[in-house]
Amino acid sequence: MEVDILKKELLAYGKELGFSMIKVTSAEPLEIWQRGVELRNRLDPESSKHWERLTGNPKELLSDARSIIVAVLSYIPYEKNFPEGIGRYSAHYREYPKGREKIKKLGMFLEERGYEAIIDPPLPVKAIAHRAGVGHFGKNGLIHTEKYGSWITLHCILTNAPLSQDESVDKLSDCGSCEVCIQACPTGAIQGDGLILPSRCIRNYMLFSDFIPVDIRDKIGLRFLGCDICQQLCPKNREALKKAILPPKEEMAVFDISSILKEWKTGLKGRLEQMAALIGKNYGRAQKVLSMAVIIAGNTKDSAYIALLSETLNHPHPPIRGHSAWALGKIGGEESAKILRKALITEEDPRVLEEIEQALKRLQ
Repeated sequence: MEVDILKKELLAYGKELGFSMIKVTSAEPLEIWQRGVELRNRLDPESSKHWERLTGNPKELLSDARSIIVAVLSYIPYEKNFPEGIGRYSAHYREYPKGREKIKKLGMFLEERGYEAIIDPPLPVKAIAHRAGVGHFGKNGLIHTEKYGSWITLHCILTNAPLSQDESVDKLSDCGSCEVCIQACPTGAIQGDGLILPSRCIRNYMLFSDFIPVDIRDKIGLRFLGCDICQQLCPKNREALKKAILPPKEEMAVFDISSILKEWKTGLKGRLEQMAALIGKNYGRAQKVLSMAVIIAGNTKDSAYIALLSETLNHPHPPIRGHSAWALGKIGGEESAKILRKALITEEDPRVLEEIEQALKRLQ
């Protein structure tokens, strides 16, 4: 009875906080996830680092753990196309920080009642959500719910509170023979049955601090943060997509590509503060933000960016210089070629030199 009362109070408070759904599962090891990691590591050795920070055994983090709470925050997705000159960002990154703050309050609810609560522990939250009955895995590796599709953020709490468990869904995936996401993925990152190759996923290279593979740069297109291709085409998301919106104009202005390229010499401080407030501090880093802006500028093939890219071609961070050379090569024209030939004389970094040479070859 005490367990049911605690869970009832927890659910009521979670609803008050704005969560769309809250489920509870046990703190037993996540064996299916562990087997999946082993398979991924064999197929995509480069991705092993993505799983190193996670554990499939909750009791490694809290020895007397009894329950894992999964809280779901649904959101309205953004439209596919943003206004010209604006880097597209996914609504997920706008909404996730909100869920993060809400789950902290839910954790405090448990702590005030004498229980331990680890907020968003290093556990595989999607595997936990599936076991808790939140929804099924799509072939794109995302959890989708019957009501909200995959337009959700997931948050969890590992606790020693004794909470009654919810039943898991009937099967791992309910996609059947549908392979829309597999066929739509521009880099072949989706292998099916929820198997994703991180080394091929566009999202994993967005706001990346090192050189981004050339074929990935091409596929990034005009996306600044978040891919959404597989979600936008998923039949499970059709209803939610009918409500898709654009962010407010003042928010989109923060992701104006020309402004980012113009302001890099001043450190982008003010713009980064605004960006961090929108999508989280982890993404508001000067070199990463500038690197994405450079790539997007190249993918527009708009000659209006040439003068700005000639400046970023002198940036102290080699990947930004390399991406700038690539972007100039994408835009093309004699003006780009002239700038690249000049840079070829003064550049000393081997990788940047290679980028310049490849860009010039494309212009021949």
